[in-house]
Amino acid sequence: MLPPRRLALTVAITLAANAIAFIGATTARAVEPYPSAPTVTAVNSGPAATELQVVYTAPLTAGGSSITAYQVSIDGGTTWFTCAGTTGTCPLGSLRSGQTYSVILRAVNATGAGEISNTGVGIPSAAITESADKPKVLPKPRVRVSATFNAASNNLGVTSPTVRLGVGALPKFRFSRDISNKAAVERNLAVTATNQDGIVRGVPGAWGWLDNRSVVFRPRTWWPGNSTINITSELDSAVLGMSGSTHVVGSTALARTYSFLTGNSVVIEVDGKTDRMSVFIDGVKRKIFPVSLGAAGWETSNGVKVISVDKEPLHTYTSEALGITDLDEQYLLPDIPWNTRITPTGEFIHAAPWAYSRIGKWNGSHGCTNMFESDAKWIYDNTVPGDVVVYSNTNGQTVEPWNGPGGLWNIPWALWLEKSALHSAVPDTSAATGSGTTTPVESAGV
Repeated sequence: MLPPRRLALTVAITLAANAIAFIGATTARAVEPYPSAPTVTAVNSGPAATELQVVYTAPLTAGGSSITAYQVSIDGGTTWFTCAGTTGTCPLGSLRSGQTYSVILRAVNATGAGEISNTGVGIPSAAITESADKPKVLPKPRVRVSATFNAASNNLGVTSPTVRLGVGALPKFRFSRDISNKAAVERNLAVTATNQDGIVRGVPGAWGWLDNRSVVFRPRTWWPGNSTINITSELDSAVLGMSGSTHVVGSTALARTYSFLTGNSVVIEVDGKTDRMSVFIDGVKRKIFPVSLGAAGWETSNGVKVISVDKEPLHTYTSEALGITDLDEQYLLPDIPWNTRITPTGEFIHAAPWAYSRIGKWNGSHGCTNMFESDAKWIYDNTVPGDVVVYSNTNGQTVEPWNGPGGLWNIPWALWLEKSALHSAVPDTSAATGSGTTTPVESAGV
């Protein structure tokens, strides 16, 4: 028998060796690599008019890791469904016939979900080569219709597509003739976003018609930041309705992709209850500023407002501009610094040196957002056309749809869908069966 001290040393060495072996085994399991991305090679119409067949090549894997499942998403990665069928194909059913779908895939192993594939685009239709929208032989008599595109149609004051816009920009097509078959327009426009890593994803959202010639795309939330937004048009030679007895057909020039860029995702939240402004950049809260909003009877409006190029380093505020006739309420405030207009009806974010005692404490303005001068300058200097400001708890009414760059964002989503001829979001996930399973896979898990 070993002496007690040597026995204790032997036991300690054995325990240490076992611990190292355990740690080594745990590490070996933990470093099993995530699967690399599959490659989508085709998205074909299925045997039924509401089906798609996604064809893909399996991802390369390292270290012998095994794939346990393939998952598919048609809403840009928010919701994932497990693919049924054999490896290499992923069937999708219960889709909307004639609607454009952007499809991405990922593989899953014991470690988790891997990298996302490139985007494939398909239109479920049993007769995709000769659809009702684009027949092989165009009807007569016919007239061609063209369209103009504006990436910042919500009065941002920006027209150049090379300028990076905020995530509240609203792109619009304006057609040269009235469109009676609005659904055909929506079916032949696909909206995707390419991020800085080159990953392409569909953007959930819906087209809304403002009149018979103008249609605007509104994302379900905001645009993804730091991305290239592409709107791919296949409206060339599509039959878009009738003008009297004449068929309206898309110009051949409409076979193109329209693009614009987004910068950082800047979403500013202003709470009238706490008198605080929180600035979120790419989803992270970066700044908190005290504010003072509209007093009783002059409440700042609630809802979404969008920043434009309408800024002034100095601005003079008068009671006359607001229609105030009461002599006790009249005022003249010349050369106020750092003014960022957020509605055409007179709401600004600006410095308010006379109001420092109430900023962050109580509301006393005539509807503007009062700030300390350095804070108002930060907003002035660091926001771009399209950046979003959302107001809540102000006791004011919600911004009207006509009232400035943020107006259309305040239409409730269900009512916005009523402005769509398809009455659904693109991509439409509401009816998808998920390629053989009716249970979505949470995007955060496997």
